[in-house]
Amino acid sequence: MFGPAIIPVSVVAIYGTVFFWWFAAALFNDAFRWRWQHFAPAVLIPFLHIGHIWAPPGPLEKAFWYGHIGLNSILFLDVLRLALVNASDDLINPRRRFRFAIAVTVGVFGLIIASAETIERNYLLPDTLRMMHAGAIFILTVVFGAWLLRPRMVFFAQPTPDPETSWDAQAQNVSAADRPAYERLMDLMNDGVYRQDGLTVASLAEKVGVPEHQLRKLINGALGFRNFSSFLNARRIDDAKSALADRANARKQILQIALDLGYGSIAPFNRAFKQATGQTPTEYRKASLGNGSEAT
Repeated sequence: MFGPAIIPVSVVAIYGTVFFWWFAAALFNDAFRWRWQHFAPAVLIPFLHIGHIWAPPGPLEKAFWYGHIGLNSILFLDVLRLALVNASDDLINPRRRFRFAIAVTVGVFGLIIASAETIERNYLLPDTLRMMHAGAIFILTVVFGAWLLRPRMVFFAQPTPDPETSWDAQAQNVSAADRPAYERLMDLMNDGVYRQDGLTVASLAEKVGVPEHQLRKLINGALGFRNFSSFLNARRIDDAKSALADRANARKQILQIALDLGYGSIAPFNRAFKQATGQTPTEYRKASLGNGSEAT
């Protein structure tokens, strides 16, 4: 029916889940960088697909088939993780709404598709159900396509403000109506509220005395931060650099410095520090103090 056109259509079809997973990873992670693991599914998908086609009927052919369905399901589940895990940390309201739209609609629908394909393999489905399946996919594609084709560059990552200059330089962007909230926020930050473990937008908004959505708008719109973690890290990393370069702390464990700054464990501290400075905390300490004395 489709002739030679079936080849590019098939390629797009088998890679659709991978493309969608890449899109979600780039959209929901402001620090996204291409790594080898992002390309692994793109290598496995055609291997599993071709194996299913070429393998003789039997256990091997079934293994390729269920491997393909299983990998697609894993990617859809990871899209749900990407959309929901850091949703509360996201300060961009349009992107936060899109996270939940992705999670509730596309992620769940993708798992339903995977289940339907598994059932279709084992049971003969009526043509009507097949048409409904295809029609639902088409409608979903049109709806989200129309949404994404609108001008929404705010979704994508922009450089986080320079922590050395943002606090004073960005203050001029604060409106007169938000000025009291901004001043209370700065007083709390100067008092070290950012060092509290488990600090959230909601708990900080309560301390400032404003609704959560107003604080999100203030931190994002006036100060330019795209997520709450970056806002806290702008102060925490400065304090970390001072602590690591202080000879009085030369034997203090880096884990303890991380805990003192409000990090729940060493891993997020290491990631944030390296992203901000290009060095691990240990490397920064060695460069600052020399190799004479350090604790890890």
